[in-house]
Amino acid sequence: MSETYSELRLEKLPALFSVFAALILGLSVVYDYGFFYILGTDFSEMPTTISDHLRSSLTWIPETIIVFFAVIAFEMFNRRIEQGKTEEEIIQSSPMPKFTAWFRASPKYPIIVIALSLPLTLWLNPDLSMQLQHWQFSLIIIWFLSHSYLFGHERIIQRTSKEFLFASKWLPLILIFFAFNGAIAASYIKAGSGTKYVLKLDETEIIGTLARSFDKYYLIWDKDKDSLLLVNTSKVSQLYPAPTTKESKKRQPTAKAANEGKFTKA
Repeated sequence: MSETYSELRLEKLPALFSVFAALILGLSVVYDYGFFYILGTDFSEMPTTISDHLRSSLTWIPETIIVFFAVIAFEMFNRRIEQGKTEEEIIQSSPMPKFTAWFRASPKYPIIVIALSLPLTLWLNPDLSMQLQHWQFSLIIIWFLSHSYLFGHERIIQRTSKEFLFASKWLPLILIFFAFNGAIAASYIKAGSGTKYVLKLDETEIIGTLARSFDKYYLIWDKDKDSLLLVNTSKVSQLYPAPTTKESKKRQPTAKAANEGKFTKA
């Protein structure tokens, strides 16, 4: 019996891997959509492949794992303190049930106020990354409130499957989380973070931030010109980090060399 059960589990592994790969690909596409949107280009204009999107998952998987385990650890710690009791059991076992119910529900009220008022801070905070983080937080809270309202009636809950309730609550949240994370990552690049690289071509030299590396192209961000450049990898003879300001001062070019230098932007 145990051998048959083990065989059945092994037979399901390929299907599980396929589902996991499809999930990773879908989340990467959502992440890249937000990333490219903030950089000022349309998702359809990027010469990306499936492998490019799977590769981009390496940028968000570590952070997602940290957030996931932090939430799990907090939930397990909280359950241990509450001795595994449900919300109703905690309230009913309290000597002051009404006060306990109000006290446990009280943290959500300032969170709601902050979420609804955060869009107003856009005029006060010009930093793009902070604006995106504010909108991400606000939209997540607003969706939770909207979902609770739409499915708040007992009759609606009874007529709705648990699977649909679960998917309708968490799927939009996941999409918001990953799309805005991609947008926030792009906003950091636009602000000047990231390593600048020198790309040497046959007759020119390009200096910019390496925003993304595709199978056949490098996506370069030029902060000075506020624009993107796609460079075919086959045309790049050398790729190395651009020297810092201190290194540049140590290697000042001669007047002749400076006049002969070239920089083009496609």
